[in-house]
Amino acid sequence: MILLFDLDHTLLDIERFKADKSKVFKLTFEENEAHGQELFKKHGVGYNPFKHIKFLKDSGHIKNNEEENKIKEEFEKLVKNTDNYLFPGAEDTLAYLKGRGYKMVLMTFGDPQMQQPKIDSSCIKKYFEKIICEEKDKTQNDFLKELANSNEEVLIINDRADQSLAMQKAIGENAKIFLVKGPYSKDAEHSEKIHKSIAELKNIL
Repeated sequence: MILLFDLDHTLLDIERFKADKSKVFKLTFEENEAHGQELFKKHGVGYNPFKHIKFLKDSGHIKNNEEENKIKEEFEKLVKNTDNYLFPGAEDTLAYLKGRGYKMVLMTFGDPQMQQPKIDSSCIKKYFEKIICEEKDKTQNDFLKELANSNEEVLIINDRADQSLAMQKAIGENAKIFLVKGPYSKDAEHSEKIHKSIAELKNIL
């Protein structure tokens, strides 16, 4: 069986990360979310911190090059401490599953300039046989297409109901869903059980 993990809201407390990122960018959390919606989500693309910083400079929020460089430096420090934002028990669960011999793949949606540094800075990287940063639709990823043409059983571990259901449909009948509680776990109609955290995987695997 392949365990196909999502990152944000599943393994990583991205809301807490964004709250601290907002402080680095000298924004309120609400301002940060509004910028994310206007610059990225609205256009169906993943968040890119450097494009956000450019926007802040172009709009006058960042006054000069010195301030821009300081913000970039502070942001890089934040990313290097990604482990501080893992959900409690996340690494222990991954270590347990790895020890049980499961094939584990991390597939995260987003801009690689945002997602890859978070992954590279985290202790969880070593638990995955394959890591995929998908900038577009996860269901169109070549790896998912490979799974659809195999007899491999797949467990999709994700916080988003709509995305999980779409991935399950793309893979086929061999795919099951483990839905983690989060802000998007009810964003589509479904009958899946919503789990409090990935730690509950230990009870079923």
